[in-house]
Amino acid sequence: MRRWFTAALVAAGLFGSPASAQAQIDDTSWGITAGVSPRWSMPGTLLANLFDATALDVKGPEFRIGVIRGTTFGGEWGISLVHKRLSKESRIEIEGSRDVLTVVADDAEMIGVEVHRFFPFARSGRVQIGAALGGGIAQLRGFVSGVHPGTTSTSFTVPFPEAFVVTGRVIDWLPVGRAEIGAATLIGERLKVRVSGGFNMPGFQVVSLSFSYLLGQDR
Repeated sequence: MRRWFTAALVAAGLFGSPASAQAQIDDTSWGITAGVSPRWSMPGTLLANLFDATALDVKGPEFRIGVIRGTTFGGEWGISLVHKRLSKESRIEIEGSRDVLTVVADDAEMIGVEVHRFFPFARSGRVQIGAALGGGIAQLRGFVSGVHPGTTSTSFTVPFPEAFVVTGRVIDWLPVGRAEIGAATLIGERLKVRVSGGFNMPGFQVVSLSFSYLLGQDR
């Protein structure tokens, strides 16, 4: 009888520990996240009204880093610092009261804060399919350059927000946000790598790569 009892304890230790460990790994905990998109863009005139512009051709890379709270086999929410860079090929046409002003990005960027959440709606093993949603606000920074039209064209460089003075207002802040569909895979016990794409206000992005690492569980 004692031998059967001992064998039962050993079996419970062998087969019960992995399930217990997995449950503990999936406890809610804090973590860190980082992501990058090689290119986000505002094509054509689709979002021109947001800037009181007649035409937009704005693009550039995006980087973000922040803190999250979530589980390895579930979703997560967090807050991140977002940095959107405008490439030097970016161009904005702004219509004033007397003429149309064209400016190009010189050293322009958007820096802000975004609250975000990832909702998985399907899972197979270590792979999740879900939606990434977020919203926040960003400040326009840096400089743009252009040429004043007229009989004698004059070049100029001004702070990014002041480029919109010809429309009668200065734009210092813009809302940012995202609504993307993505797939995440769990590597090891705590690292998740996610690839997503979709709407990335104030534009779109084809692909975004992000990493989430959970630091540990609450005790």
